[in-house]
Amino acid sequence: MSDPKTLHAPSRSDPEGHQRGERKMARIPVKIAPTVDLPRKPAWIRAKAPTGAKVGDLKRILREHGLFTVCEEAQCPNLGECFNHGTATFMIMDDICTRRSPFCDVAHGKPQPLDRNEPGLLARAV
Repeated sequence: MSDPKTLHAPSRSDPEGHQRGERKMARIPVKIAPTVDLPRKPAWIRAKAPTGAKVGDLKRILREHGLFTVCEEAQCPNLGECFNHGTATFMIMDDICTRRSPFCDVAHGKPQPLDRNEPGLLARAV
């Protein structure tokens, strides 16, 4: 199996470049300050880490073809379940989303120029 460090979502390879927390929310003009500390979620509500041979195989295929999935970029808690069943939701036109959903962990902004080879790469991966 491949080295797990090489299977991370591409946008996660540069921690400074990935929009998270305050940096991601800074573009939103409405600021919300919590009034109380929220209690921790119970252990049963937490998703298990995405592991398994099928998860690693699918991530390897994605990296080899330079493809991005919403599952990885949004850090979906169900990634392991979907990837173990061979299911993924692909992002087209790179790893940047043009929408600005504050609840989603996908980086947003102006996308890169289109890659003319992307449809073929996606077709070969599937």
